[in-house]
Amino acid sequence: MDKGLVKRTLFCFVLAFLLLISMLTGCGRREQRPAQQAKKENIPVSLTKIVENSQTIIEQMEKLQKEMQKPVQPSGEGGGQDGQGTEGGGGGGGGGGGQSPPDPEQEKKQRIDKMWEDTLKTVEDTHKQWNDYENTAVKDNARDESIVKFETHLNTLTVTINQRDSMAVMDEANGMALVAADFLALYRDNPDSEIVRVRHYLQQTCVDARRNRWDEARRSISSAKQAMGKLEQKAELEEADKGLIDKLRLSIDNLGNSMLDRDLDLLKIKKDIALANLDEVEKKAK
Repeated sequence: MDKGLVKRTLFCFVLAFLLLISMLTGCGRREQRPAQQAKKENIPVSLTKIVENSQTIIEQMEKLQKEMQKPVQPSGEGGGQDGQGTEGGGGGGGGGGGQSPPDPEQEKKQRIDKMWEDTLKTVEDTHKQWNDYENTAVKDNARDESIVKFETHLNTLTVTINQRDSMAVMDEANGMALVAADFLALYRDNPDSEIVRVRHYLQQTCVDARRNRWDEARRSISSAKQAMGKLEQKAELEEADKGLIDKLRLSIDNLGNSMLDRDLDLLKIKKDIALANLDEVEKKAK
């Protein structure tokens, strides 16, 4: 009996020892895992450029839309008077050096064409930057889903540029920025990704509203407020600058409230104010 008891005691001891070793090994692995997946310190230059290009494209489209809405300016009265003077002075003088006044319609078309060309150049540069960054994204453990989404947005963006659909261009560029925020989250513990997310949702509010997608616009406001909470945690502002967060939050509330009027001009004004407040937070959070 004594030997049996000793054997059982020894068995229990060995089993407990093995369990203890297993637990310690498991804890060690859990402790090592964050070190293995530690975020890299620096954001790749190509990714930074992708984010900047996304914003540039949206701004280019806003300027283009503004230009398209401008009424064509007819030739000034002074030009007409000059023409009459030339006729009075004789046909020879008029035929010698006079040039027909520029066509306002043609001038406007040329300005718009130039804006589209500039935007296409920005998109082409984004393709180049993505080519530089994609392999890095894979090495830095970016999700396959994010990589596929980004490529889809970028390719569709290029198609909409060629189709000259300014609203679709803004939609795709803004979607591209949101995916880029996922990539930014791979690098150091900073507020960059949340800043880009808040900016995306603020801009998406106007994009959706312009496309008469008011339910989506309201959801974008809700998403902006959620992203604001994470931004506040990561921004780590100085005590003197913490009021900027409250200022930004109020401007987002105002943007949401302005949707009740369904006035696109009012919505843009409120959106621009919120974006300016976000820029202030971004400067202080760096």
